[in-house]
Amino acid sequence: MEVLANILAAGTLFIMLFFSISVARNVHKALDKENAGILLRILFPEYFFWGFIFSLISGLLYLFEGNTIRFLVMLIIASMAAFSRYYLVTRINKNRDLMMQGNPKAVKEFSSLHKISVSINVIQIILLLILLTYSTII
Repeated sequence: MEVLANILAAGTLFIMLFFSISVARNVHKALDKENAGILLRILFPEYFFWGFIFSLISGLLYLFEGNTIRFLVMLIIASMAAFSRYYLVTRINKNRDLMMQGNPKAVKEFSSLHKISVSINVIQIILLLILLTYSTII
């Protein structure tokens, strides 16, 4: 089961890297601002949802194998994905709508929430890299 847990953790990492490096960046290059926004409103909730599911399953498999530290790391990653999906995305979308209507306060709020989202993503990637690289420590 630990091999499957590692595969799911690695899969989560590669999905995160691919989405961050390729998808999110190139959507804005390929589409106009309005259509890019529409597409990203569909993609980001799915991205965070599957990150949550994969990291939660991986964590549970680590727990069944008796690796409490790896379980806790994956639980942190899953919690961050759930927070992003169910809290941040909703607030980011709301503030983007207000921003598009000309609300200057929403611009600052959107920017702040976006920075939090990116920071969470970076922390998750770092945690996954540590977990997958230092298998003898964790």
